[in-house]
Amino acid sequence: MARATAATDPTETQVAERIAFADAALAAAGHEVTDPALRGILEQAARHELTGDEAVAAIRRHVQG
Repeated sequence: MARATAATDPTETQVAERIAFADAALAAAGHEVTDPALRGILEQAARHELTGDEAVAAIRRHVQG
């Protein structure tokens, strides 16, 4: 997946909405992400700085050590 460009970067509102959606989905499953590193990965994915696959790989590396 191509990275976002200046013309396609999500707005701050869109980023906030994506993060809020992820938080709500996790809450519905009985989870809450409080780890700052994981929150950072989530934000990078919401900003299209990471693809979904890259975000999953980064999360796995962080959690598994």
